[in-house]
Amino acid sequence: MASTPFTLVQAAAEEVRTTSAYFFDNARRDGSDSLVLQRTLGGAGFIAGPDGVRYARVGQVMLFTHREPTVYGYPEGASEPYRLRFLAVTPAPDVRVMFDRLREEFGRVVRMPEGSEAAGAFDAVFMAAAASGFGDRLEEAGAVYHLLLTLYREQVRESRIKDPLEFGFFLLRDQFRRPITLKTIAERCGISREHFIREFGGRYGESPGRMLRRLRLEHARVMLGTTELTVEEVALRSGYMSTNSFCRAFRAVYQSSPGAERARRREVNWGVRESSGVAIPYGGSPPQSS
Repeated sequence: MASTPFTLVQAAAEEVRTTSAYFFDNARRDGSDSLVLQRTLGGAGFIAGPDGVRYARVGQVMLFTHREPTVYGYPEGASEPYRLRFLAVTPAPDVRVMFDRLREEFGRVVRMPEGSEAAGAFDAVFMAAAASGFGDRLEEAGAVYHLLLTLYREQVRESRIKDPLEFGFFLLRDQFRRPITLKTIAERCGISREHFIREFGGRYGESPGRMLRRLRLEHARVMLGTTELTVEEVALRSGYMSTNSFCRAFRAVYQSSPGAERARRREVNWGVRESSGVAIPYGGSPPQSS
């Protein structure tokens, strides 16, 4: 199914459920690619899937999609009413990426304490959607993306307190485009550089230095093939302070220079466009044969 160019809030409602008759099987939901954020205001709900059962209690929000292999509802044996607010969203690609990242890194149930910035962002989207109060689709899309980004950032901040290594992992993933060092990351995690390097490799199966280099070079390789930025600009936007150090690292991993990689990718792009009948290739002209 083609993606929508704008994120749309399809439904926003507050409900109170009191029996296990409240039960949905997402695998049997028809005709919808909706993402759902379901916030618990009272009692608890559950969601179950291949990775087990999780309970969403007060101060938490459940994240799921329609047509995925999960079920959710009112827990068997519960006595307290389950009061909830939900947002059902048809996502544009950027919102889908952020939603998937949230779930991949933090799970199907995440924190959203009352009074938090994320709770305020949720309520703002909820109230605007319920009252048809968005000015236009751009405002609507921006509000949903802001909600997910705020929710993600709050999970990361919480991990700094509970799990410094996990916080360091998120910092690497988020900050690799900047000239950040392992010493700086370790300091922000509140642990020594030596301890961070030793424990990180044991948990994630890859040293933090290797991960940082891999993320930077993968990012640079994509930019070489999809932009007209100079090699110097690509290096700077990939976290390298020096073009020479970037070129050395690139050659060590890919056995070619950044310039040769760009020429190879242009040749591939030209072949694809030529075979599809597109007259103008990437870069404006076909590669010259040597």
